[in-house]
Amino acid sequence: MRSLKRIMAVIMTAVIAVQAILILPAQAAYVTDRQYQSRFALVIQQLKNDKTTMDAVEKLGKTAVFISVSNGKQKARVFSYSGSNLDSVLEKTYEKAKKSGIFPKWFKLDVMTGVDKTTYSEFVSSHSGTLEGSFRRGIAFNSYYGTAMLEAQINSCGILNYDTGKLSLTRINAELDQMGKKQLTGIPSDLYVIKTQGYFAENNSFAIKLTNGSYADTGRREFELSRTGLELLARKSSSYLRSICDTNGKYIYGYYPIDNKEIEGYNILRHAGTVWDMIMLYDMCGDSTLIPVIESNLMYLKKFVQYKDNSTAFIVDGSYLNIGGNGLALLAYSAYAEVFGSSKYNSLVTALANGVIYFQKKDGSFSHCLNKSDYSVFKDYVVIYYDGEAAFGLLKAYGITGKSKFLSAAKKAADYFVDNNYEKENSHWISYTFNELTKYAPEEKYFEFGLKNITENNYTNKLYKTRSGRNSAGETINAAFELYDRLISGGYKCAYLDEFDAEKLVNTVVKRMDYELNFFMFPEYAMYFKAPQTVLNSFAVREDKFRIRIDDIQHFMDGYYLYWKNLDRVQYYLDKFSSKEAE
Repeated sequence: MRSLKRIMAVIMTAVIAVQAILILPAQAAYVTDRQYQSRFALVIQQLKNDKTTMDAVEKLGKTAVFISVSNGKQKARVFSYSGSNLDSVLEKTYEKAKKSGIFPKWFKLDVMTGVDKTTYSEFVSSHSGTLEGSFRRGIAFNSYYGTAMLEAQINSCGILNYDTGKLSLTRINAELDQMGKKQLTGIPSDLYVIKTQGYFAENNSFAIKLTNGSYADTGRREFELSRTGLELLARKSSSYLRSICDTNGKYIYGYYPIDNKEIEGYNILRHAGTVWDMIMLYDMCGDSTLIPVIESNLMYLKKFVQYKDNSTAFIVDGSYLNIGGNGLALLAYSAYAEVFGSSKYNSLVTALANGVIYFQKKDGSFSHCLNKSDYSVFKDYVVIYYDGEAAFGLLKAYGITGKSKFLSAAKKAADYFVDNNYEKENSHWISYTFNELTKYAPEEKYFEFGLKNITENNYTNKLYKTRSGRNSAGETINAAFELYDRLISGGYKCAYLDEFDAEKLVNTVVKRMDYELNFFMFPEYAMYFKAPQTVLNSFAVREDKFRIRIDDIQHFMDGYYLYWKNLDRVQYYLDKFSSKEAE
């Protein structure tokens, strides 16, 4: 009897297992189908309510529709259809996408709103030698738009060579194959450069209309840089950094995401800067899951510390000792003390700051690299950034330890920078240095130099107008703003204010911060790369084949950190200048 019961139990278990095997795919298909229905309805609602787009489609008389879907882990597949009846084209494209069976975690609709015919030779001529990633339109390869692709596909697949202006037939055909389209035998003599309007859904509650401006300001969501918005940005970018950090505290250095190629090597200076950034991101968003990552980051950095004696330490960078490493390590360990209220690294801060002083010459300048075997000079000068990192690190060490020799050494370095016209370089580290220095030495010459650092070479105007994604621009302009605010709030004298355009400074801060959102990888753009998870919530430098590196994220987010700190003061000056104009 017992054996019969056992046999029956085994049979029932098998029956249940078979039912599960049969039911689960059906349930999954049902869920996927419902997701398609919901997201499609949401983007269609956005489209139909968008009078500008609907009018543009009607004026064209014929349009192309693209639906991009991704499960969040794999590159989006793009389905398209063209025709004169928008509703019919939408339905046919939707059916194509739904039949793919791809779970639509990210669902994007693009509708063609404009077209310009050109010849391939004209296209090549107008795009050769242009800024990498600057082409922001789609391309149709025939007059009925049946074979066409979006700007995001062209750039994320490396289809356009910005040096030569030529399109890669191999890469075009690889993408057309993904789309289920017939491949080209050659680049057509006539091309149709198309403009599209996008709508994106990543949940079943709402869809968003994407920006449709010029250059980088297109194809992403509107994002409010309020205090809440900035803290969300910190949470997202820090989660990305956390995801690429191993248990030893070391990061994946970076990616070239077009081909999903990991960047080889590792730079301990950039590691130190990234730890500093992680601590500030924690300060912004308060995500406790970052704490163990930060702790492991600092321990990993400590492996590269070499002591000359009990009170003098250096950061080892390969075969030599690097003053920039000391400066950035000081930022990381000092920030830990400030944010977490901990003194456990204070002796190391002192030793590293003493190491910076060891690099300093009598005139206040620094040697940049020493031989790690005997501490003799290996390279007297490498790059101006090292000088600013060293001086800024000394000032942070002074803030933590209160040791006057660190402030004295920083002032000596700052005087050298002033006397030797360092403002001509518009360095972000110099901007940081003079902002920090005026906290402790609010002297006119330091305020003047800090302001000149962003006006020399017409730099403020360049930042206001630039198309460049220079990752440190936000830091430079925000550190200068903080210095300006201290100058005004403290009532200090500075004759240079008579010729300084403060309103331009404040407006540039706001514009630059909004502009740099175009380099943040929101899902609506990340979905087109080979491996979206290596891109999502990072910052990509479009001008270097969408390079993503830990220091890129650090620089972009450090600018946002300063903006977050001073948001109320920025608004104060905006209101002040607005009321003056209204008078």
